[in-house]
This record gives sequence, C-alpha cells and structure tokens, in this order.
Amino acid sequence: MKNILLVILLMVFPCNSLFAQTGWVSQTNPLGLGEIAMLGKVYFSSQNEGWISHSGSSGFLHTTNGGLNWTLINPFPEDTVFALSDQSFSSCWIGQSHGWKIATFGSLWAGGVVVYRTTNGGINWLRNVISTNPDDSGIEIQFVNVNNGWALIYNFSSGVATFLRTTDGGNSWAPFNGTGIFFFTDPYNGWSFYGSGQNGSDPPFKILKTSDGGDNWTEQFTDNTPGQLSCFFFSDLNNGWVVGRNGKILKTTNGGTTWTYVTNAGVNPAEDCKTVFFLTPLEGWICSKMSDIQQTPYLQHTTDGGNTWETQLSPFGDQNGSNAIFSIFFIDSQTGWITGDLGRIARYYGTTDVEEEINSLNKFSLHQNYPNPFNPSTTIRYQVPDFSFVSLIVYDLLGNKIKTLVNEEKPAGKYEIEFNSVDLPGGVYFYQLNAGSYAETKKMLLLK
Repeated sequence: MKNILLVILLMVFPCNSLFAQTGWVSQTNPLGLGEIAMLGKVYFSSQNEGWISHSGSSGFLHTTNGGLNWTLINPFPEDTVFALSDQSFSSCWIGQSHGWKIATFGSLWAGGVVVYRTTNGGINWLRNVISTNPDDSGIEIQFVNVNNGWALIYNFSSGVATFLRTTDGGNSWAPFNGTGIFFFTDPYNGWSFYGSGQNGSDPPFKILKTSDGGDNWTEQFTDNTPGQLSCFFFSDLNNGWVVGRNGKILKTTNGGTTWTYVTNAGVNPAEDCKTVFFLTPLEGWICSKMSDIQQTPYLQHTTDGGNTWETQLSPFGDQNGSNAIFSIFFIDSQTGWITGDLGRIARYYGTTDVEEEINSLNKFSLHQNYPNPFNPSTTIRYQVPDFSFVSLIVYDLLGNKIKTLVNEEKPAGKYEIEFNSVDLPGGVYFYQLNAGSYAETKKMLLLK
C-alpha cells in the first residue's frame, strides 16, 4: 500500500518537495544571474512565505511556496534606485505584514534616500523620501516591532553619517545620536560598531551599547586587530555575535560587558565573514569561503553556542564569479535560506525520512493560522491525504458565516490560503475545515 501511495505522491508533488533533499539546494532567481539580479537580505514569515530585497529596484522577490517559485514585486517601477546587497542591511520585516526597504536614488554612491514600506504583507506600499541630499546613500534599516525603527544614511562625499529613528512605523523620522552599524533587540537596547580610517576599515574598532534607543552610547570594547567588522547579530539581550574580515568572530554572553574572540569556528582567515544568523542563543550559522578554484562559500553551524561547529557546503561555487554569501535566515533548525553574489538563492533542507513524509501525508490536518493574533491578514494551512471535496469556512463568535475560503475538490496535498480581514471588526473568529467525514475547527484572534 505504501508503494502505491508513494507513486501517487510522486505524481502530485514535485520530487524536491517530497524528498526534500538534505543540505543546501539552489533555487531559481527569476531575474537570472548577474548585476541586474543582485539580491540582499532574505526573510521568511513561515516555511512558505518569504521575501528577498532586490538591489536594483524598489521591490522584493516574493514566494509563497518556500522558494520553489519567486516573483518580483516592484511597487514603484518608475523609481531608479539601488539598495545594498553586500552587506545586506537594506530591508527588514516584522511578522507577515510589515516590511521596509531603504534605497538610494540613482546608484549606491549618491542621489538621495527613500524608504518603502508595507503594512499588509505587500498588497499595498508607501513611499517616503527621507533625504534629498544628492550625495546621500541609504545604508541600513532595522525595526524591532511595527513602530520602532532606525535608519542609517551615509554621505560618501563628506564622510558624514546621519542616523534617523521612527516611533510610528516609518511615517516620520527624527535624528538620533548613532555611532555606526547598529543592531537593536527592542526599542531601547542596541549595539553599534565603527572603525577608523577611510570608511571605518582600519583599527581600532569600537563596539558600543545603548539602553535608551540611541540617545546615549557607552563604549564596551576596543578591537585593535586587523579586519574590518561586517555584521552584528543578537539573539536576545545577552547573546550576541560580530563577524568581519580576516575570518574575525567575536561573541558575548552578557550583553557586551565582555567580548571574546572565537578562533575555533572553522572559517577561512583569508576570507571575509560577511553575515551571521542565530536562531537561538545556542544554534547559529556564520558564512565563510574556501580558497579553492571554485571559491566555494560555506557555512559553519553550531548547536552549542560556538563550542563545536560543523560545515555546510553551499551550491554557490563558481570560478568565474565572486561567491560570497550575503544573508542567512532560518525559520527552524531544518529550514533556512541564503542569498549570495550575482543573485544566487539556496534553501537548506534538514534530514528528512521519506517514510515519515509519506505517513504525515496519510491524514487530514488543519494547522493553526499564522500569525495569530493578526491584523489584517493571516495564513491558514491544511492538508488532505486523498482526492476530496474540501470546504474551509470562517465564522464569527456567534456562528455566522463570514467567508468561504475553499469550496471545491482538491487532490492529495498540502495547501495554504490567506484570510484578509480588512473589512471586519476585531475579535474572536473560528475557521472550520470539512472534507468527507473529517471536520476540525480552530480559533483565531483579529486585533484592531
């Protein structure tokens, strides 16, 4: 019986989604490969929906199936802009609905700065010019919730940086006393680093801390070794990492009171560590690159806070191009994505047993919506094990039918659908899946 089911599944599902090959697997950039296809920061709100900042437009690549297919969403095609990909500081997402992107008019080196933002998962976009100085470039943007964010503008002619802060989601911006590349964990606590010399590329390098949102900063650490710092990541108020050139890695477990050089990570000291990502204080990834003819990028993975590391090879090696990894994002230990030079994308598939995959598909299921609570939209996932007539209906607290999301025959498979509540009042709602003799109901909360 299992052999028959496997044949049916192979007919219904693409092989790469059924077997979910282990390791890093390349995905297709619809813009091709090259300068026009350059990408920056990657973010996923679920295992299916993700966004990647496109360097050459106001938009993002968007997927709703885990990256099997990507589509360019370019809300302001009339704008000629450039957004940083290396390093990938130019975009930020909070949950499924709120996203921001900072870009420079014209080219990287100057033209004025604009911020694009959405509050409904990319359905609609707003445009806010935050600098008209023709020598200014947009470098970094970060939000910690839907209201509080920070931006960095740099003038390449004068060498002067401008730091801006918003408390209303990016509708208005005001100066703050920034000091360099920053990373915030909440509206108050953040860290920054900067260097000496031209563009901060020479030692000494300084790490500073703020506990009031950026108004005041305290120096924590001075690094006198060669190797410009590249990227911050804090998984919480205590555990943070900094990476940089010459394979430089530093970590803290006490909020930056002390910083320790990490020398056992297995990165290449002749190459740059451009980005770092930690899923928890213990599990994280740092990128590096081999010195072979393919210049093969790889990731070093730890599950014990950096005591031990294992190597994960990427599929980006190419002797004719630069092959750096620009951005890392994991939704869980088994599922992650990276972006690389020239517009490359790859997904990580953790260890998956085919028999377990078959067994999991051999039943009906209705998943909890995500996000929950939500406003205004949320995603509902479900699966059916065989060809069935399926209905998925949303009800209010009194049992009144609000919306029919699905009402048709479906082949065996996993599905997801978006529920948009833009015209509904806040409160408790229920959604019910019916298929044959199967029925299941779950609750969701709309906040308005």
